[in-house]
Amino acid sequence: MYTNQYKFKYLEWHSPEEIHETTIKWQSELDFIEIEWHFLQELLSDNTLLLLSETDFEKTKKLISELVSYKKVIPEIRQLLEQHRNDLEVLVDGINERQKEKAFKDRHLLLELKINDFNEQYRQVKNAIFDVMKTSLKKRKQKTLLSKR
Repeated sequence: MYTNQYKFKYLEWHSPEEIHETTIKWQSELDFIEIEWHFLQELLSDNTLLLLSETDFEKTKKLISELVSYKKVIPEIRQLLEQHRNDLEVLVDGINERQKEKAFKDRHLLLELKINDFNEQYRQVKNAIFDVMKTSLKKRKQKTLLSKR
């Protein structure tokens, strides 16, 4: 990965069991994001006409594009997590290999940063989609109420 570019100092380090549990948690979160992605995609596609008539087309198009880009990143992160779990053996094999262990810990920290960044950006897009949908539905409801008068 990028371990040659960065030098990390550890104040505290987790046990191999904690690293394994963290990796499993990340995989679970990624599974949830993938399911949630399908929900968001369906929400947008089911309400395309509403979004086109009630919101800024370019903004909606940009959100859909960002959502699609996250779908492409999920398998990449999933592969990194699987490889990371497999590489955990270097910490538990009983052989004292300081260089490999340090490289693994550096990769773990970089992976944590990558996952946190992915989660934060995905959350922002998800919130923006919900805001657009909420605004569109409110406008539609107002028009419906006004037309009934």
